[in-house]
Formats: sequence, C-alpha cells, structure tokens
Amino acid sequence: METFSWELAPGLTVKAEPRVKLIKFGDGYEQRVRDGINNDLRLYDVSLNVPRDDAAMIDDFLTRHGGVHAFKWREPNTNRLITVKCPSWSTNVKHTVISITATFEEVVV
Repeated sequence: METFSWELAPGLTVKAEPRVKLIKFGDGYEQRVRDGINNDLRLYDVSLNVPRDDAAMIDDFLTRHGGVHAFKWREPNTNRLITVKCPSWSTNVKHTVISITATFEEVVV
C-alpha cells in the first residue's frame, strides 16, 4: 500500500462524527448504541501549498487511487500511520505555488 508523504500546510481540520444507532420510545426515553466496531472514523480536511512539479505528482497520486483505493498517511496530530481514501480534492493555481485542498476519510481495510 502506498503512503502519502507530502507535508501539509498548517490548518488541518479533523471531523469526528461517531455512528450511533438510536431507538426512541414513546415516553421520551431513547436508547443509543455504537453502530459497528469501527464507528468513530475521522474525516480530515487537508491543504498543501506546493511547487508545480509537486502538485502534478500529488494529483497523479490522488487520481491513481481514484477515491476508491486506500493509502497510508501519517496523521500530524497523533503521528499515527492511518489508512485513508481521498474522495475529493481541488487545485488552486497561484503565481509560484499551487494550493491543493483534499478530504481524507479514515477507512478500515
């Protein structure tokens, strides 16, 4: 499995939204339980500011994985090597650098 090794720009956003099964009863009582054993996978909004040559390599990497195939990535906050997929990314061409924003979704393989 390939590893995404480019350095991110500051400003990582991490979204946590654990999956929960919920049953509501008529008297206002509700029962909650985790939905599966991997119910707390994270979403990461990442950005990179890179030279044109690096931007082409990053775009090739993400295109090759196509939002379907997972890859390894070192999560900066915890320094854990996790498995993610990238379902969407965008590129903003500036004068000397290219800004890439992407969403990494943690997955279990």
